[in-house]
Amino acid sequence: MKVHLERIEKEIFKYIPALMGCWAIQLLMGITVRNPLTVVLFACIYFLNKWVLGSKYKEKPPVLMLLGWGILPTALSLLITRLVYRRITAQFSSGMFKALAVIIMCCGLFILFSLLYMAVSMLLKRDKFEKKVAEADDVKYKKATKALENKVFLVTAAICLLGYLPYFLYEFPGIMTADSLVQYQQVVGITGFSNHHPVIHTLLIKLFYRIGVILTQDKIAGIACYTQFQMVFMCLCNAAAVREIVRIEKHVNLKHVVPAVIFFAFVPFNAVFAVTVWKDVPFAGLAVLFGCLIAEMYTRRDTGVKVTDYILFFVLSVLLMLFRSNAFFAMIPFLVIFVMLFKKQLVPVLVTAILSIAVVVVIKGPVFEAFNVASPDFTESLSVPLQQVARVLVEDGNVSDEELALIDAVIDRTYVKELYAANYADNIKELVRAGHPEVLEANKGQYFGLWFKLFLKNPGLYVKAWYDLTGGYIYPDVAYSVGDVDGIMSNDMGLYASPIIGGRFIKVKEILLKLGDFMPIYGMLFSIGAYFWGLLITLIVAVRKKRNITLHILMLLIVATLLIASPVVDFRYGYAYVLTMPIWTVLALFGKNKESEEKL
Repeated sequence: MKVHLERIEKEIFKYIPALMGCWAIQLLMGITVRNPLTVVLFACIYFLNKWVLGSKYKEKPPVLMLLGWGILPTALSLLITRLVYRRITAQFSSGMFKALAVIIMCCGLFILFSLLYMAVSMLLKRDKFEKKVAEADDVKYKKATKALENKVFLVTAAICLLGYLPYFLYEFPGIMTADSLVQYQQVVGITGFSNHHPVIHTLLIKLFYRIGVILTQDKIAGIACYTQFQMVFMCLCNAAAVREIVRIEKHVNLKHVVPAVIFFAFVPFNAVFAVTVWKDVPFAGLAVLFGCLIAEMYTRRDTGVKVTDYILFFVLSVLLMLFRSNAFFAMIPFLVIFVMLFKKQLVPVLVTAILSIAVVVVIKGPVFEAFNVASPDFTESLSVPLQQVARVLVEDGNVSDEELALIDAVIDRTYVKELYAANYADNIKELVRAGHPEVLEANKGQYFGLWFKLFLKNPGLYVKAWYDLTGGYIYPDVAYSVGDVDGIMSNDMGLYASPIIGGRFIKVKEILLKLGDFMPIYGMLFSIGAYFWGLLITLIVAVRKKRNITLHILMLLIVATLLIASPVVDFRYGYAYVLTMPIWTVLALFGKNKESEEKL
């Protein structure tokens, strides 16, 4: 009986902190006590507390850590409570209830910050963990390592979720731009399905939208249901990336794990994208999962790859190729290179790669035709060449009368100078669509010859047109906005933004985003060109040190497809190599080289 009472007491001590922490966040965010998000918050804090109390890697902390454990959470909780004091007490008329609200807020935030502080501290005690592992046998080592990786995964996911929740509540039910609304029209049947925006993503939106509508009979809740799914999915993908960093280095390294968690959870564009209904966001999450997988497969290429790895490799390869059109053209050369690296596992890797390509071809061909899924028109893939030809016309380049006649057969040249925008290809594409795109599609060889002849006569204009359109992908100092999308674009379908919180959070969001324009180093995180140079530099380092470069190759191939066919420099188009940055950085700078792997 006494043993059972002790167990009950322990469980109570796990639930009370979770309740207080959840209550404090509920007051802070201004959400109702019946909001489903409170359940998620409670579960996250409960499991965090359970892990902290049950951790086997505790040691007596030094005096400074004890001071930090008490002072830092106390200071933060008091500061936040003071900032929101009027808002959290405004709903109460009784002085007693006002005092109670303040106490709950202070205590709950203190518990939450204390748990996060202790969790991070325990994760960073790698020296003691490594000592324990050195004394254990192989089985215990594997179990301990697996347990540590799982804890890193769960803690990272929880921190990311806490970081994204305010954005979700402020942007409720989610951010929707013109692209999002086009997909919504397909979801509700206003228009037919089109693969201009990946139909697999549209179907995913439809699945969660219908679940939300069935449960609530409200289309706004339906959108929110999908947004919640995407937000949680991205949290799990980010957690997988941090876990992979631990696997690469064989321990939890403070200098690498903490910056990665901060990058994923608190850099504002990650949170904004997590609640934006764009195909680029789940595609980036899939790229992270695929990056983790190929890193693990590469380390086991000589000793044997698991069957489950082949299955995941097939599934993720197919999904990546279906979620973005350019990924299909990046994945084909990547799969060829990846297969060549697996000499001892050649047959199964080759079969898996061929099968994944074949499945995608069948889906995009016969399956789409059978279900009347429209494919993007030929003009959509001609952003760069159309811009180059238009630049020649705009700047009165060297063009013969015969070549002008071929151009006139497709477009009305009267509007070229008026519509041409050096950094945006859609204007010229729409001009082609308004003319005779069927002529262009029916005579591809002839018009390719025209494009090539004009290149030989106007190489400088071609290079300028290409750089002005896509140069931002390789040069950091190009101005464009990142993460400033907000709300739901005006529409006649009854969709509207319904923020749950606002107030000071709006200012916090604006400051975090605008700092990208003013703060050195931090501002480079908002430059897609900076990530390209990071990829290139770490690739050179990895090659020199004979380390794993498979993820670098894939990301650089994605960059290449953007340089060839992107209609505009847009941060979200390259979000896949932004989100995988912590993995390819650690692989190159701190991963094991070939000689080290052979010794292991």
